[in-house]
Formats: sequence, structure tokens, C-alpha cells
Amino acid sequence: MTMAKGLPSNLIVPPESFSAERLTRQAQEFGYAQANTLEALIWDYELYAQLQQRASKSCRLKGGAAVQLYVTGGRQRASIDIDVLTTLSQREMHQMLEDISNAYSAEEPYLQFVLYIPDEPTAIEGLNSYTTLAPSSLGQKWHLEDGTLVEARMIKVDIHETPSLPHGESRDGVAAGIPLGYQPLCVRRGYLIAEKLLTQARGTVGVPDDRYQDLPKHLYDLDSLLLSTEVVESLEEASDWLPMLIGEQGKQWQGDSSVERVLDDLETSLLNLAIIDYSDERQRYGSAVQRLDTLYLPGGSRMRLHQWATMAARTLGIVRLFKLRIMGEEKTIQDLYPQADRLAGEIRSHTEASKLTRTLCELLPDPLRRMRQLRGSPPERLFWILVTWENLRELNEIISEGKQEPSEIPWK
Repeated sequence: MTMAKGLPSNLIVPPESFSAERLTRQAQEFGYAQANTLEALIWDYELYAQLQQRASKSCRLKGGAAVQLYVTGGRQRASIDIDVLTTLSQREMHQMLEDISNAYSAEEPYLQFVLYIPDEPTAIEGLNSYTTLAPSSLGQKWHLEDGTLVEARMIKVDIHETPSLPHGESRDGVAAGIPLGYQPLCVRRGYLIAEKLLTQARGTVGVPDDRYQDLPKHLYDLDSLLLSTEVVESLEEASDWLPMLIGEQGKQWQGDSSVERVLDDLETSLLNLAIIDYSDERQRYGSAVQRLDTLYLPGGSRMRLHQWATMAARTLGIVRLFKLRIMGEEKTIQDLYPQADRLAGEIRSHTEASKLTRTLCELLPDPLRRMRQLRGSPPERLFWILVTWENLRELNEIISEGKQEPSEIPWK
């Protein structure tokens, strides 16, 4: 027999936002394949609201839940866990979570926080995780230790202790058209871009192989964050954060040589993803994308594999720009990224895309030029693979003037 329980009466998010009718209606309107992951996202915001209410000066929302508050409703994806930055010590945070548990003691087993002990200790200093059960109006089931079956979902809260908080920004509290009843205080867009970018560094600090299925989720978030009129300012902020976030991955990642190593790894990893639809990983990555579509993405954001490859290629171009800035080059993101983004827009509306593809293919380095499949690739993907910021003028001539016999363009 399943034990069902209504919502607590003193939540911060409006109770109607948790109703099965509202969640199902919004899932249908936005094209989510499953309403239950949308329910998890709303609970993420409720749990953070409890923390923000008690320690607004000491906490910032980050991770996937924060990303969704920076993007349009049509790009917001569902999420099932929550990441929080805090200057509180482990003892202070533990006490605050215990206070929340006590405040909802009448709702037990719901909203009772338990320290999560991973099978293997994390290498990230200052990371502590907790789990809690949240009631489910959609009938999600969870077995308690005594065998009782309850209508609930398990949510993990990752708490990242930091000596000082980055600047925060209060965001409109609406997710997939569902009002949250408060404005979550989040880290800024630039911080999130840097954070999501590091997930793609597969050979160093990025998503480990046992969590391969999360790779496209983070790339999707990153691409969503770039769809902003203020993206140049955010990219500059992200390039400032990147070395610091690399150092926070553990003592072995501190220092200039580690930053250079991770940036090189990002280039390699993203170049591999930029041709993922033609690589040996095609099936594996395609399965991860299919899982993302099924669990998290709104209907209008589902894409074919070559579109994911183009997203990775654009991110590759941004990483090369970050390397210039981080390594002390005089040219700035403000000087260069708008030019590249404009050219990418011209490519998307180019009247002779097939000719442009053939031309750009001839400029690829030998290993890629020998891949016959790339000759049918969208030209925008090839542009982002090629662009090195030194060759923008040459590429501009090819794209804008229809030049079909290009001179040699440096590639690195």
C-alpha cells in the first residue's frame, strides 16, 4: 500500500505550482515528455527558497537550476538536483538544514535532510551533499527503509563551501510558466558559462566517463546561456572565472600550468564533439541525447545530432578566444566574438550553403579534410571548427564576398 500525503501548508513556492493539474498542463504546453522531472525542478526551487529565506547573504544558487532562470521558457529544461554555493561552514549549513527538518517534522518522512555519503570520496574540497524526500503530486513512488512505499521523490542537494561568494543576481521566479513565488538569488551568467564549460573537459576536470550521459545536458545549458544580448560581457566574466573554477577542482588543478592543460583538453574534447555525428561515439552520444530529450528537454529544443555537433563547434571557437584572453593577448572578446557571431549568422542565411561547405572543407586540417562525411556538413559547424581569431578577415571574405579559391588560412 502506498502512503500518500498532501503538501505542507507553509511552503514558499505557491501550492498550486505543485498541483498535478498545473504540472501536467505546463508539461504539455512546453512539450516535456515527462511531467515528473518538471515537478523535481519546482522542488529544487522550493528547497533553495528555504535556504535563501534563512541565509540570503550566505548562499547562491548555481548549476542547472540557476541556468534555467537565465533562459527563455522555450529553452528551460527540467532538473532533478540542486547546487548551492555558500560561505557557511559545514557545521553551520548542517545546523540550518536540521532547522528546516525540524520545522517540517510533522511532515516526516518528507523534507528531512540526511547527509549523503558517496561510495568514493569527492576530490572537490568543500563539497557536501544531502538528500531529502519531497512529496509528489504526480504519484512518484519511493521505498522507505522499512519497506513503506510513499508518494515522493528523492532530491539531492549539493552544498559547495567557498571562502567568498561571487556577485549574485535575483532572477524572475518563473519556470516553464510556473510561478515560484520568490526571486531566487543566483550566481551570474558568466559564472555559469565557465562552470558549464568545464564539464566538457573530458580528459581532465570534466564529466567522468561513468556520467557520460550528462555531457549533452551541460552542453545544452551552455548553448542556452549564450543566447543573450549581453553575451559579450558574460563571456568576458566567464573567462575571468575559468582559472579560479579550475583551481577549485582540487589541489592538483591549481596553478597556471593546470589552467593551460585544461584549456588544451577543452579544445581536444570539443573538437571531438564537433564531429560526433561521424565518430565512433555517435551511437553512445546519440543515446545520451535521446535520454535528455525524454527526461528534460522542452519539445521545441530537440535537435538532430549534427546540430549538437554545431553547438560543440561554436563552444570550441569560444574556448580558443578564452585562451587568448587568459594567456594575456591584447585582443579582447569584445573585439572578436561579435565579428565571429555575425559571420555565423551570415552563414545560416547563405544562399549557396553547399558551395560554402565545399570551400570551408578545403581549409580543414588534413585529418578532418579526409573525412568525406564532412563534405555534407552544415557550413556553420565548419566555420566554428576553423575560426582561430587570426583568420576572421579571410573567413569574412569567403563568406561575405563568395570567394571560392581561398588562400592558405592558418589553423591551430
